[in-house]
Amino acid sequence: MSKWKKLLNALTSEKKVTNWKMRKVKKVFVYGAAVLGMVAGVGGLVYVSTALAASLPTDTTVHWDNDKPLYYEIDQNGVEHPKPLLTVGGDGVTPAWCLGLGVPLPNNTTQAQLDSTNAILNALSDEQIAVINNVDYLAQKDGSLLAYAQAQHATYLLLDEAGVSENQTKDLIVKDNTLLQDADAIKNGANTLINEAKKMRELPSFNGTTIQLIQGVEKTVTDTKGVLPNFPNFKSNADGLTQSVLGNDVKLKADITSKHGLISNALQFWNTGLPTQALPYFVYSTDGDSTGKLSQSVLATKDPSQALANLSVNIIGLGETTLLKHDADTNSTETQGEAQLVGSVWGLYKAGTDTLVNYSEGQDGYPVTVTSGDKTDDKTIQLKMTDLTKGVGVKNLDNSKDYEWGELVAPEGYELSTKRYPVTFDSSSSFDSGTSNYIDNVTATDRPLVFNFMFTKAQDVNGSYTGLNGAEFTATPQGTTKGNPIKVSSGTGTDTNGYTVNGLTVFDGKANSAAGNPNEDGLAGGDYLVEETKVPDGTQAINPFTITTDSVKDKDGNVTGYTIVFKDTVTHQVITTLDVSADKVVGNNLMFKVNLGTLVDKPVTPVVPTIKTKAHTADGDQTIEKAEISKETPVYDKVMMTNAEKGDQMVASLHRIVTDKDGKTTDSKVIRTLNFTIDDETVISQEKQIQSTIDATKDGDVSEGSTVTYVWTEELFDEGTNPDTDKPEAVHDDLKDQDQTLTVEKVKAPTPKPVTPQPVTKVASVLPTTGSSTGDMLAYGGMVILLSTLGGTIYYMKNKKSSKEE
Repeated sequence: MSKWKKLLNALTSEKKVTNWKMRKVKKVFVYGAAVLGMVAGVGGLVYVSTALAASLPTDTTVHWDNDKPLYYEIDQNGVEHPKPLLTVGGDGVTPAWCLGLGVPLPNNTTQAQLDSTNAILNALSDEQIAVINNVDYLAQKDGSLLAYAQAQHATYLLLDEAGVSENQTKDLIVKDNTLLQDADAIKNGANTLINEAKKMRELPSFNGTTIQLIQGVEKTVTDTKGVLPNFPNFKSNADGLTQSVLGNDVKLKADITSKHGLISNALQFWNTGLPTQALPYFVYSTDGDSTGKLSQSVLATKDPSQALANLSVNIIGLGETTLLKHDADTNSTETQGEAQLVGSVWGLYKAGTDTLVNYSEGQDGYPVTVTSGDKTDDKTIQLKMTDLTKGVGVKNLDNSKDYEWGELVAPEGYELSTKRYPVTFDSSSSFDSGTSNYIDNVTATDRPLVFNFMFTKAQDVNGSYTGLNGAEFTATPQGTTKGNPIKVSSGTGTDTNGYTVNGLTVFDGKANSAAGNPNEDGLAGGDYLVEETKVPDGTQAINPFTITTDSVKDKDGNVTGYTIVFKDTVTHQVITTLDVSADKVVGNNLMFKVNLGTLVDKPVTPVVPTIKTKAHTADGDQTIEKAEISKETPVYDKVMMTNAEKGDQMVASLHRIVTDKDGKTTDSKVIRTLNFTIDDETVISQEKQIQSTIDATKDGDVSEGSTVTYVWTEELFDEGTNPDTDKPEAVHDDLKDQDQTLTVEKVKAPTPKPVTPQPVTKVASVLPTTGSSTGDMLAYGGMVILLSTLGGTIYYMKNKKSSKEE
């Protein structure tokens, strides 16, 4: 049997009343999660909040016994009012608290009023009502008579504080006939209940604030007020957001499915009931009218007043991506031929567009940052791959967006890929707790540049060239060129002209693959030695020849194309030279297919010489530096030739070119011409170093912003021809070729110091006469010499002040 039940056994008087409900208006919240139950301490009391407690009866009686008061309240007039224990309900168990001190009950039969409001509660704010409700709730949870008396006194104090009571409590006493005998315990307990009730109304310190969450990173938010245990119920209104509460700490974590940006009221807390349901206050009128002045009103409660708190979040999600580069055939960083995977440049695009991502597109406090590779642009993400094991990469991307890697510059020896590599972040992405980034790495594959070639093996029979089958040829990689030797036999086949010929020898992807090399498209770019390794009986082997592949680069080191030279190793004659522009190998890895023609014991194809040069200064570079500037600054040019023959004439010209700040040529002229004859030593080496001098002292006098360069050009003439009238065999005359250009370092001229005219202190009054010595010094006070000619000519002078000629 409960304490209330035992105490109520002696209480016999009853009044039947009708229940009046006073409801507070609250905002409506969307609720879709289960209500969680937790045990939390409130002012030393422990309670369990589940759902809304069972409603109080709507038609009930009030029980009391004035002959057995708990204590006496003393009003402002000194009148003593006995305070019995009031209860509601047919079983007399639920306690109720009197709201009107000193309000009489005229009789025991008056019907309760049917109004839905009560003047006393109407005069209070929601917060004041809530505190009174919590005071009475705490006492009801305690269940003792002392707690009931403390709550009754506290209720009167709060009504007095609000200024709505008809009579005010000034003190309380106990007597011999009261059930309680400690007045101070009632008073002190009342104050404690008020403090506890008000604390139950405090919201956590983080209420109404917004915190930043990074997807995948747990964050703890602490209630510094220490009231979070009063809010055992909580729920999330954001998809992908999980939370847990322990003591005064809330732990939040957003996964990659959560929406980016501000989510208001992402997390809600409440102390009791459902967040959509404000608890009613049950007010019972025992008699008279609804004013509470002519009738007695009582309040009953089973739950604390509902309090709601919220927390908003601003969610950001970070993404990191790294692109690695592999050879398409080896599916690894193992390259072919002389190709190099490092050096490629990659851009990160917005998916489905040709728009590169800007570094400025980072999120608050998390700028887009390079993790590997070298920047080639400060605005957009363009990265050069310098380490194959690290690739190129960035972090702190907005992971709610999709991206694509695309190749901007191909590495040396590879095609420029047109393929895009998508980057997407989702729940399958791994998470790096060190960088707080979700990761999507990709591997790009590029095909190495290849070539195919063929020729006809022919036998010289009395000047007639007959194709010969059965000869075996081997192309062996040279130097740093990777790969296995490739063997091919001559046979009957269709050449590039569509003719069926004997002796056709084809080096292509099929032959390359048969040799155990990975590429089925052709021979990887590089250097090879081609030899006839199996010679048919009665024939001679053709001369071995080399294939060399060289990249052509601009002044910034970017590959602009490739030069491939087929050269006879015996005669040093060039069989053919092929120049392949980098534009040709965009999304295409086949550089060329070439038919070398008919190869016999002796070359029959006319050979064309070629010239290349490399200009330099005394210290080996291509800049005429300040320290090298003189009236006789030495300049050099290393001339590299093919197929130059003894007796050929070389004419080298040195040009001085001035360009303005816009790159327009303002002056261009040949300042030096050098001639030399190809001798035996040059025939063997096919190289010649030439030298001259220039007067570079005046190169600093050009207009501001102008540049002075010196460019070597060369012409090769056949023996016996006239360089003044005949056409050269080979020319190297591109004035914009960086390899043959020397640039004068720009030196800023010093600013001349102003010269202050000095006064003439020595005055001579003697003018020169005809025939006077040229060594005489003339000075005349206040005069300026306008014209002076020694040796018999008159001097003219002018007075500074009067400008009068004397």
